[in-house]
Amino acid sequence: MTTISSGRARRNFGRGVLGSLAAFGVCLAAVVVGPVNPAGAAVTGLSVQSTGAARYVPATDGQVHIEYNLLTANPLPTDATLKSLVVRTGQRTVLELRGDALARITQSLNVGIAPPVDVVPSGSSVVSLVDVQLAKSARDLPRRLTSIVRYTVAPGPLSNAVDRHQVAVRTRVIGRAPVVIAPPLRGSGWWGANACCDPAGSHRRGFLAIDGVLTPIEVFAIDYIRIVKGSTVGGDGAEITDAFAYGEPIHNVARGRVVAVHRGVPNALWPPPESGPPNPALNTSADYTGNSVIVKIARGRFALYAHMVPGSIRVKKGQLLRSGQIVGKLGNTGNSSAPHLHFAIQSRPRPLAGSRPYVFDHFQLEGFGAFDPSGSSDVLITPKPRREHKVYPLAGAIATFSER
Repeated sequence: MTTISSGRARRNFGRGVLGSLAAFGVCLAAVVVGPVNPAGAAVTGLSVQSTGAARYVPATDGQVHIEYNLLTANPLPTDATLKSLVVRTGQRTVLELRGDALARITQSLNVGIAPPVDVVPSGSSVVSLVDVQLAKSARDLPRRLTSIVRYTVAPGPLSNAVDRHQVAVRTRVIGRAPVVIAPPLRGSGWWGANACCDPAGSHRRGFLAIDGVLTPIEVFAIDYIRIVKGSTVGGDGAEITDAFAYGEPIHNVARGRVVAVHRGVPNALWPPPESGPPNPALNTSADYTGNSVIVKIARGRFALYAHMVPGSIRVKKGQLLRSGQIVGKLGNTGNSSAPHLHFAIQSRPRPLAGSRPYVFDHFQLEGFGAFDPSGSSDVLITPKPRREHKVYPLAGAIATFSER
């Protein structure tokens, strides 16, 4: 492991970056519909449902990760406690979580980064962020997963009316292969913060109600920061240009056409304030991605490049781009607490849309990094160098990106 010391401004960088680096890592609104119990059906007390289909990605740990979410609503006038989650494909159990392990992937819906919970309060909802890991290849991908949630209900009104203290939910697994793309950056030391599939990361926890539907918007999005000699900034970190990532060229990841460009968003405050939003000039949903570009690269697949330097965008709407073409410079605009590239593949040509999986055609994995727990901008690095092909870099991966 390596670490470099730094000053107050650098500590501000480290303190704020994981909490608010996400372009939109907050949970805003969801409409929860209570269970419908036809005549003769058991009263389960809790309603459990998937927020959508499961999607998979092969990753740098050699596993295939299948991601989906379970929304649990409690319409009872008393609290319920989650006891276990068992996920099966056919008769085979592929995931089993109890106690603290289940609480760690479960959160309330009203904040982006929340403490673990295992209690579903009366009249409220929680969401469990499920990550199923399979050692086999994507060729053996299950068509569906069955999630069995067991719980207890605290004594109180209607608690004796609950006939069964478990719910089984089936979730369809989308078999469409992740799109293969080139990396959006060049050079060494690119650290992927808030990437999948860490349930503690703000991206994995990002939900919005879009067109009235609770939508995970950042599951596979990555915030790229540059590390040089174990730190994210040089000097005393007092200037935004001290961040090693600031001003770096951003490259288009695949041949496609520009479908949206958003300009005119100023840089966020630097150093980030001790409290309050880093950029108060956020008036529309598009402003949250700052100066940004969206490129259609395939049917239902749109590459988002967010938080670019003011005035640096080099492309215009309708322009056909080649892979590797520069679209702008990495900045700190929009909902950002430190210079970084928020990169995502999305389902629609909007700044805020459903997240979709992808893999990079090739890169050199340098190792894995995590912020020094002391709160500085220093990064503790565990070296694990190797070449990677057509995989997704998991949370904390540090990569060297080169031309094809």
